[in-house]
This record gives sequence, structure tokens and C-alpha cells, in this order.
Amino acid sequence: MNQAIERKPAAVVREPALRRTLALDYLACCFGRFTLMPVLAIMLAAGSGGAAWASTGIGLFGFMLCAGLAALPATRWLPKFPYVVSLPASMVFSAVGFGLLPYTHHAALTMTLLFLGAFGISVHATLVRVLVREVIAGEPGRNTIYSIQQIATNAAAAVGPFAAGVLYVAGDARPLLAVIALAYVLAGVTLLAGLPRGLRPSDALRERVRGPSHLLATLRGREARRTSLITVAGAFVYAQFYSAFALLVGFAVDSALLRGALLAGPPVAIALLQTPVTVVANRFLRTGVRPVQILALATLVFGVAMLLLGLGLPVVVAATAAMAVFAVAEMLFTPMVSTAFSRLPGPSALAASNLQGVAWTTGEALGSLCGGALFLLGYHHGAAQWYWLGLAVLASLAAVPYLTGRRSTVD
Repeated sequence: MNQAIERKPAAVVREPALRRTLALDYLACCFGRFTLMPVLAIMLAAGSGGAAWASTGIGLFGFMLCAGLAALPATRWLPKFPYVVSLPASMVFSAVGFGLLPYTHHAALTMTLLFLGAFGISVHATLVRVLVREVIAGEPGRNTIYSIQQIATNAAAAVGPFAAGVLYVAGDARPLLAVIALAYVLAGVTLLAGLPRGLRPSDALRERVRGPSHLLATLRGREARRTSLITVAGAFVYAQFYSAFALLVGFAVDSALLRGALLAGPPVAIALLQTPVTVVANRFLRTGVRPVQILALATLVFGVAMLLLGLGLPVVVAATAAMAVFAVAEMLFTPMVSTAFSRLPGPSALAASNLQGVAWTTGEALGSLCGGALFLLGYHHGAAQWYWLGLAVLASLAAVPYLTGRRSTVD
């Protein structure tokens, strides 16, 4: 009987050194991403004539889809390369894709470069998750690294919108994208210098590649279907922040400082308030409230943010109020997605993780498509208010069926 022999990491890893390396890596690459995201929709709209809603929506959809799932077909080849090669290479892909983006005016080439940058982001995220899981023994050590990454991500997300406001002036994206490309190069250099030589993913990474039939089998469970559907719905509304909301702020707010503040608001709020919000959510869980019910509540709060934008209030007032409500919803929704999928009774941890990625990416990509295409179409026809009201209704319809039901019996 043949048995697959799984390769083990061949190098000694010092946890303090790895923590420093990944902290600097995440700070640099997340600065690149969160400097791009506040203006990506505006750049796509400007590059296609402003009113070309279809190309803007497709560009956002493709970017989100690639950034979430593009690494999956490539994972079968990743164990062939040491981390010190594949992880820096992923950052080079992103640097090249984003750095060359302002120098092409052909739609197909623009999309190709955008998707190349997103592919690097996806490979990087996949490999970092595998690296931490394989070389750090014990949940406390892993949780420490995840916490450091969370801090770095939110620090970058808080600074990125202000940098975008300063660098993206009068429609010239070259300074902005040059800085973004440099951030990804810096992330690659950090990984090249800080990762031990000879360390590579184990062959178990190949197990991450599962076909559609595996996902369909996972969805046979009622709880898996319900969790996936509410995650898709919530991620759909969540995606409006960096698509439709970013377009609204870019078009209607003249001050670069105010635009940056509106887009940096949720990351700053998360850094300050995530802990008390998590305490409240955990109290609900301990009283028997199910994770899908909290996800539904967060989706409903996302809908309230959309409603505020559709009430006809002055743009700055509506955007500020919506941003604050959106931040509360994000603090409830994002951590609870992982909790909900980790508590599914049927699938393995790996299957649940893959299903979570597909559900989140599907909702975020479709939300970005609508946020870029339909909002832009409505905005140029004077009907943007109806877009926000429609989203509020959609979020309510998706959330309400989940808000009632039996208490949780899962510890």
C-alpha cells in the first residue's frame, strides 16, 4: 500500500525573528493595498471615460475575485519552491502589476495587470497562512502572529486613504502607483531578508486544491448553507465601502483630507473599539445566540449605513454617519465569519476554511461589481439615492430570516 510522505519544514525557525519579518511584511504590503483600494474605483472610472460603468464594475469584480481565490489553482506547484523564493516573488507580481498600470490605456492590458497584482496578493496570503500553521507550534504562538498582522493591517488601512488623497492628484495615477509598487517591493525585500533558507511548504498544501464537487458536498449540511449564504450577503454589502462609497466620496467631497478621514474611519474605529465590541459579541454567544444570528445582525447594521446614504442628507453628513455605522457592522461581522465557519458540525477544518474563502470572496466580488457598475450608472443618471435604498432593502431581506431561531448548542 502506497502512502504519501509529507515533507516537514527543513529549517529551524526562530519565532521572534519570524514575527518581526511578518509584521514588517504585512505593514508594507497592506499599505500598498489600502492605498490602492480607496481610489481604485475612481481610477478605473477615469481611465474608461468616467461613465463606463461596465468596465469599472468588471475591474473591481475581477480584482476582488483574483485577490481572494487566484492562488487556489497554483497551490499544487507552491511546495516546489522555498518560502524565501515564492513569498518575495508574489510581492514582485503585485509590484509589477500595479506599477505598470498607469502606463497602459488598453482595457484588456489594464485588466491583465490589475489581475496580476491581485494574483500576487492571493498567493502571499495563502502562503503566509500555511507558513504560520506549519512552523509555529501551538495556538498561543500563532495567535500572537495573527494579532501582530491584525495591528499592522489596520495601521496600514488607517494611513493608506490619506496617502492616496495626497498622491492621486488631478487624475494622474503615476505617483500613487509608483509608491504602491515600492511598498510591495519593500515587502518582498523584507521577506527575502528575513525568511530562513530551505524552508518550504509541505505537500499537504496540495490538499487545499479541491474541486467544485467537494464544496457542493460540504454545502449539503443545512448549517453550512445558511452560514455561507449570510456570509455572501454580508460581504456583498461590506464591499460597497471600497466601491460605491469610495466613488461617492471621490466625486462629491473636494477635500483630500476629508476623503481620507471618511475612508480611514473604520480601520481607526476597529483599532480603538474592536475589543469592547468583541466582548459584547461573546456575551451574546455565551447566552446561546448563534453566530449566524450575529452575522445577520451585522448585515442589518450594514443596511442601516446604506439607508443613511439614501435619505437625501447632505453628502458629508450622510457619509460621516454611514461610515460610523459601517464601522460597527464591520467589527461585528468580520471576526464572526471565522467563528461561524469554525463551528460548523459537518466539514473538516480545511473544508470549512475553503468554504469560508469562497463565500466571502463571492460576496465581496459581486458587491464590488455592483458597487462599481450599478452605482456609477445610477450616479451619472441622477439615481444614486435609489441605489443606496435598494441596498438597504436587500440587506434587510437577507438578514431578517436569520434573526430568529433556536439557541445554539455548540460550545
